[in-house]
Amino acid sequence: MPVLTYEKPNDDQRQIGLTEIFETPHMTLGEVDQKLASLAQAHQDMEVYRNYFYFLTHLEFEEADAVSHWDEFKNYHVRFEKDLGYPIDTRITTLSYFINENKQLTNPKIIEMKVFQSTQDKVILDDLTSLYNYRHFRQRIKEEMQSAVDREEMLSLIIVDIDNFKHINDDYGHLAGDGILRQIAMLMKSEISNQGESFRYGGEEFAVIVPKVGKQDVYDIANNLCEKISEHAFINENSTPRHEISVTASLGIAAYPQDCDNSDSIIENADKALYNAKGSGKNIVCLYSENQRRTKRLNLSVQGELTSFKASSVSIRTLNVSKGGIRFLCEKELPRDSVVELKLDLANNNKDVVTALCRIINRNPDANAFVYGAEVVQINKRDRVRFNRFVDSLPDG
Repeated sequence: MPVLTYEKPNDDQRQIGLTEIFETPHMTLGEVDQKLASLAQAHQDMEVYRNYFYFLTHLEFEEADAVSHWDEFKNYHVRFEKDLGYPIDTRITTLSYFINENKQLTNPKIIEMKVFQSTQDKVILDDLTSLYNYRHFRQRIKEEMQSAVDREEMLSLIIVDIDNFKHINDDYGHLAGDGILRQIAMLMKSEISNQGESFRYGGEEFAVIVPKVGKQDVYDIANNLCEKISEHAFINENSTPRHEISVTASLGIAAYPQDCDNSDSIIENADKALYNAKGSGKNIVCLYSENQRRTKRLNLSVQGELTSFKASSVSIRTLNVSKGGIRFLCEKELPRDSVVELKLDLANNNKDVVTALCRIINRNPDANAFVYGAEVVQINKRDRVRFNRFVDSLPDG
């Protein structure tokens, strides 16, 4: 049922002044026309006429069609006032135009703006975090995907998952967990509200729709958010005195048109990228790759050093790597399940070195040395980002 009102504009729409038109009483047609024209001239990418009609009627038009409707509406309004013999509010003639002239409204309902907004918020907002809810996310991702396809634009999706959230609930209680989710939501609003729309995806997961932004740029946005979360002082709201809780998050990214062709596949592939991030040590951002597997293993030969407990370092040479493990050649005999420190010279120039703690999971003799398989158990954030980017840059095979 169409509604004669308008939705609460976002910050960008507030900046271009549409609310001034709606909230100023008794504006004449000429005043509205002049205001819309000046806004359209100053903000050519904001589709002023399309948003104007959508806020009033919830009817969707392309900008060119909305401009045509405005021109037709102006003539209709002038005739309407002439027949009545006195000035009339443009919102009333808008209703009449779309019922009697254009006939796109068949059963409208008139409702006070604040009442409608309150009802709308209950339908589309998550009670706990005040972010948009999953239902609204599904609607918006379909709309943004259709818009990206129609206009041949880019679209990116970030899915965020709080690491080890079950442990937070188990250690501090569910009320503390709820408080963390609220604080995450506030952090997301402050960090990315100007770049995309944030949603409570479900449980400890969130989503961010980023229109008109490609994969590399959205990676920078996501990586910044990941760092902000890991650096933020989260407070246990359920304790007295309140104390800090360390929180990190893993993030997965998929983008149109590189990774998908519809709204379902961009969600599926962003989720796969998130799964890859979780399996690669957490507290990182992973981009979806069509050929990715959770432990994609790529041939790589670089020099490095191995240091075991209370022992001097020895040289190693990698055979292949994945984001979660390393297969390498070493002359030293090491017991299964031992933990060693590996320093890998990624560029073979003694400059681009990353350090990781690894657990030996298998060992096979090879001539005068041993071939080891090891899983990465700990790596600092900076080296993790560098190592993942390096693995992503390697050719398959």
